[in-house]
Amino acid sequence: MSQIEVSEEIRRNFHLFWDNYPEPVMLIYKDRTILEANKAAQTLGYPTGLRCVDLGEKKHHAGCRANVALRDKTGVRDTAWYDFRSAVLDSYWIPLAGAEDFYVHFANDITEFASERLIPKSCEGGCASCSGH
Repeated sequence: MSQIEVSEEIRRNFHLFWDNYPEPVMLIYKDRTILEANKAAQTLGYPTGLRCVDLGEKKHHAGCRANVALRDKTGVRDTAWYDFRSAVLDSYWIPLAGAEDFYVHFANDITEFASERLIPKSCEGGCASCSGH
């Protein structure tokens, strides 16, 4: 993997704005390398220097909108049910203004506030399409 050039100012500002955010937040390079992680992400063991798409199962990244955000140079939001988290996540991919090779990514668990239409119905049969809610 080649060395990614990111200024100390960008790194410092990332932590200034995101370290006190209660959910994990990552600063990511366009090749999906995690460059920085806020305190919540660090507490959960989010690694830096690895590609986010290499973490977990590939299906966990099916809803990723990073390509759209980087292409359009604008923040992208997606709200959906994620089986692997058993949660409705309100997710964001936000390119940095003036440094569009980098983006901030985070997801908020909004399950308790989400519309019932976003949450799968539970089943008695142990099917793979629900998580037993």
